[in-house]
Amino acid sequence: MKLMSYTYMKLLEIDEIETAEELSRTWCRKNRNWFAWQKHAGQDFSVDAAINCLAQTRVRLAERSDSKGKRGLEEVEQLLSDYLLHKHKIAEIAACANG
Repeated sequence: MKLMSYTYMKLLEIDEIETAEELSRTWCRKNRNWFAWQKHAGQDFSVDAAINCLAQTRVRLAERSDSKGKRGLEEVEQLLSDYLLHKHKIAEIAACANG
């Protein structure tokens, strides 16, 4: 399973999103059909989509107080960090002022 699809399912499971469009627009900062196209094409996260999703994950992790939500977001954060490091050799992303 692609990390993008797993991330989508995990965010649904912990009630962070309700639709793939939310993942595309709010979390990855892409157009509303981005997830559907990536899935159709058999693609995973692009570098910028993974970075945007990781940044949003960190924002939400700081805001969540329930243990289930925090655990789920921590898992997503670790998976995205590992993906960026091992696939793209990106060790860290800078904190964004505008989230």
